Amino acid sequence: MTAAALLLVVLAALCHASWNFLTKRSTSRLDFLWWTGLVGSLVFLPPVIWLTPDWVWPPSVWGRIGLAAALRAGYFLALRAAYGHGDLSLVYPLARGTAVVLVLPLAMLFLGETPVLVGVLGVIFVGVGAYVLHLPGLSRAALQAPLRALRRPHAGYALLTGLLIATYSLVDKWNMGHGIHPLVYAYLTIPIAALLLTPLVLRDREALWAEWRANRRAIPAVACLMPGGYLFVLFALQLSPVSYVAAARELAVVFGTLLGILALRERYFLPRLLGASLIVAGVILLGAAPASVPR
Repeated sequence: MTAAALLLVVLAALCHASWNFLTKRSTSRLDFLWWTGLVGSLVFLPPVIWLTPDWVWPPSVWGRIGLAAALRAGYFLALRAAYGHGDLSLVYPLARGTAVVLVLPLAMLFLGETPVLVGVLGVIFVGVGAYVLHLPGLSRAALQAPLRALRRPHAGYALLTGLLIATYSLVDKWNMGHGIHPLVYAYLTIPIAALLLTPLVLRDREALWAEWRANRRAIPAVACLMPGGYLFVLFALQLSPVSYVAAARELAVVFGTLLGILALRERYFLPRLLGASLIVAGVILLGAAPASVPR
């Protein structure tokens, strides 16, 4: 992975952890995400129009963009459900760690990338880290807790979120090779994707406006952080393989876990910090794998 791509991914990780933290603090996360989509659509519209004066694209391009937007909307719904049932420092690393585990086989199947021993070891580290994150403690008796926790709703939603992350990561890499400017692509697949949730949020307009009044400062911040971080990832995808980028961006689990523990005062400091550290160690191994090459 090039130094420029790594810097872009680090910036993306900071953005991603920050907007997840602000979203977790919201009252109604679905309404909150919808507002960020509306504000983001307005903020980024002028540069998008300037970059794309001609919107005449082949139907296949619009189809790929539509697929990416639909996956992102599904991701919003899964993330909302996960945060509704679990703590940030548990849901966030589990979802992101799952994505790393899934990207490798999916990249092998659809993009022709071939993992090497270092990459396999990285996957193992991520899996162990996700297991440790579920521990209520580090005692021997606590080792069985993750198996019981997998039956809880937050784990299922977090795993679904990870699957969607892995899927749209591959779709993003696929789409970046078709002449669409990253800013235009980010605009069409994040703010617009959030607006796809309009039928759901309009069911309770009073709650929608209450969310704006309660978070009118955080909403514009997330409206910029979410597509901004995504834009950094898209630029990185133009410089490095998706398996490297998807792995390295999991540095965000450190920021997300620390925010959950320090700012939101979530419990089980040592297991979650250890689990996040193991995931990061796996991410480093995955990012350093030199032979994930097309067949």
